[in-house]
Amino acid sequence: MKTATHAALFASLLLAGSAHAIITSVSLPNMQIAPPPIANWPAITFPDAVAWNEQQNVFVASGVMADLTVNPGNSGSPTPGMLVGLFDSHFIHWGAFTGVNAAGTVTFQDPIVAVIFSDNLLDVSDATFGAFGTVYPTGQAQRGLAMQSFVSILGNTLTFNFAPVAGAVEVEQVRVLTRPIPAPGAVALAGLGGLLVARRRRA
Repeated sequence: MKTATHAALFASLLLAGSAHAIITSVSLPNMQIAPPPIANWPAITFPDAVAWNEQQNVFVASGVMADLTVNPGNSGSPTPGMLVGLFDSHFIHWGAFTGVNAAGTVTFQDPIVAVIFSDNLLDVSDATFGAFGTVYPTGQAQRGLAMQSFVSILGNTLTFNFAPVAGAVEVEQVRVLTRPIPAPGAVALAGLGGLLVARRRRA
């Protein structure tokens, strides 16, 4: 009976917190899409940037390396570091084939804690955070943020300016990690769980 009660409480906590972990807005003409089958050009041919939600509530105990770990911060003066804990993952993709910059913002439900934009760290993090059913260009050269492009973060919002290289078809990709904040229902259930444990101990 005790095991069943604890399992039910844990499941309720997960469900109560699952309303978070989302992209709340993407500035036009950029857009939010569902996770695509292939995260690469020419499978994605929009001239502007696209963003999608990847995995939610991913617990990383061994640590994940990111290029930008200070908020506010920017790619011009990045602060790389190793992070551990619970993360929600989101992805921004742009295929540069029109010769025109893609600029805008992506805003998330929860605070941004890290951004991954270098080729090797994107490769390493694909298996951990990539959306289920999406094939990423793991190992593909120059998939990350190019030197002429720029991203910055402030609170829940990432601002980007992706710039093309003349005469080249370029893929630029950024992975954004946010920290899930428990919904009010989850906090209440956690408190209830503590009361149940305390009562059982007194009994």
